[in-house]
Amino acid sequence: MEIFNETKILLWINGMPDWRRIAFMTYCCERMFPNYVDFSKETEFGDASVLRNSLDYIWEWIEFGKLNEDAATLVKACEKQAPDTEDFTSIYTSAALDAAAATAITINATASPTAMHLIDVASLSRDTVDLFVQFQEDIDPNDPRLEGMVCGSQLMQNELRIQKESLEFLVNLEGGRETVTKVLRARWSNLDNGSLKLAQLG
Repeated sequence: MEIFNETKILLWINGMPDWRRIAFMTYCCERMFPNYVDFSKETEFGDASVLRNSLDYIWEWIEFGKLNEDAATLVKACEKQAPDTEDFTSIYTSAALDAAAATAITINATASPTAMHLIDVASLSRDTVDLFVQFQEDIDPNDPRLEGMVCGSQLMQNELRIQKESLEFLVNLEGGRETVTKVLRARWSNLDNGSLKLAQLG
């Protein structure tokens, strides 16, 4: 069974170039983005295009090493799209909050990347699925079996497997920054299904 192992993730990314780390983070965001779209359609809150445009700018940074927009401005724009979880009852509310937060963190990482930026985004991607499974399965948060039930769910196992496989893919991928990014962006951006639908690694 797959588990979220922060120490193992840090070992995987040790020595990995910053742009590859941010590519992993961006893939997590790309998989969270459709969840935000579902939330926005259901509640008529937020502007999903703000997150979409921000992700496109991040892909440009990954490829060329620079942003065509001010990072701080992009971060503020993403943060404005984050819903207050107390204002909405949608099953996608927490997922939308996580998507906005993860995108903002990833933008910040383009300016001053750290390993913890990657851990934070991977954790948000995992937490999105965790809360969705609890909500969907109506699991009592006080149930002592909670952690095992959530971790063992098909959706969570899918999430953890995709995180693992995408990191392994990046570690073993050969080629220069611009060439590699074109391959990654073609596979990992503008996804139809979000992380709350079972999917295969792109």
